[in-house]
Amino acid sequence: MSPDKAGNTTMLIGLDLLKHIAAARRPLALSEIALQLDMSASRTHRYLSSLQHAGFVRKNSDTGHYDIGPATIEIGIAALERVDGAQVAADIMKDLTNKTGLCSYLCVWGSNGPTVVRSELGLVQTAVRIHEGTNLSMLTATGQIFHAFMPESKTIELVERDIALWNGGFPEPVTSLDQILLGCTRVRKQRFARTRGMRNPTWTAFSCPIFGSSGEFKMALTLIGVSALFDTNINGSVANELRAASKKISEVRRA
Repeated sequence: MSPDKAGNTTMLIGLDLLKHIAAARRPLALSEIALQLDMSASRTHRYLSSLQHAGFVRKNSDTGHYDIGPATIEIGIAALERVDGAQVAADIMKDLTNKTGLCSYLCVWGSNGPTVVRSELGLVQTAVRIHEGTNLSMLTATGQIFHAFMPESKTIELVERDIALWNGGFPEPVTSLDQILLGCTRVRKQRFARTRGMRNPTWTAFSCPIFGSSGEFKMALTLIGVSALFDTNINGSVANELRAASKKISEVRRA
């Protein structure tokens, strides 16, 4: 193998390893990473050590588990700032947050599902915080919007994964794929999704789709807050503010 090809292969393996760690949503043990990549533990360790030295991976000194490092986070933030539509939405989101008193966030589709590219707290004092770079479950209001407006072939695997994760916390299954598919039919018709108690039992989230210049689905705009502190009716004032904001962002993108 030529030096160039060997170098390319090494880089691709390192990137694949990094993608697996990022997609896991939790720190991973060396043995888990090696198993997922079908590599020996010693070879996996060499790649991890190089990535750790460069700041792309960090190792927990207590558990020995590996997670994404500061260099990876910096690249991710820089990429998010370049997402088409995120800057367009900034002022509209600030206005939405200040009007409703709720945290707003904008999501696009990433390699691990809905990914937050902008989060807005405005002047609101709230314990509800969703940070840029966060991956959201397909069962959340945001996830339901993506599943309703994207091709099922792109979302179904993650939907099934998140159903299994959700049901794993209960003695008996509490949701099914049929229920999710039925719900998405309603979401598609209403262009609106609402969930209660997904990330926290006291929270309610609303989400709406945003469309591009040709009418294609591009991203989702979501509001989230403590249920007892705002109007959670899907036809209430807060829901209508979200609908208006998402429509405005879509219109600005088409201009």
